Amino acid sequence: MDPARMIADLEGRARDLARRAREVREGVRAAEAVVGSPDGVVTVTVAPNGALRDIRFSLPPSGVSDARLGEVVMATVRRAQAEVARRVAEVVEVEFGGTEAVEFLTGFLPREPGVGAPAVPPPAVHPVAVHPVVVPAEVPAEVADLPLPRSLRAPDEPGDGGGAAR
Repeated sequence: MDPARMIADLEGRARDLARRAREVREGVRAAEAVVGSPDGVVTVTVAPNGALRDIRFSLPPSGVSDARLGEVVMATVRRAQAEVARRVAEVVEVEFGGTEAVEFLTGFLPREPGVGAPAVPPPAVHPVAVHPVVVPAEVPAEVADLPLPRSLRAPDEPGDGGGAAR
């Protein structure tokens, strides 16, 4: 095969992969889950990374005990986290299905109780201190908006606007 043709083919594949990655990034950014408790007392909104974005309470006139409310909140948050994880996996699956990366990702999806997995146990009364990894709900603008190298841009994709060579 002609070296120039090989390079053109590789650049085309890279452009396609970059386009697919952008579509996945946008799909993941848009993924969120809004889930209500079965009794309607709690409604939560969870970000694509599983972080709690919003919580709303609609307490019935009879009231709910603090302990019961805590249980309902945690169960609802877990359901929303499982739902948003499934949505993110679906977005990735559309573009990159059948790859080891997708299999790895879907292997960590939480399963709802009664659907092939035990319920997530409540935390211990005195849990061991864990330093969680904080994942931003959105990619910082300075990273997300970096232009692709010219050779990876789709023909109709705008460049840097300045016409300067990169």
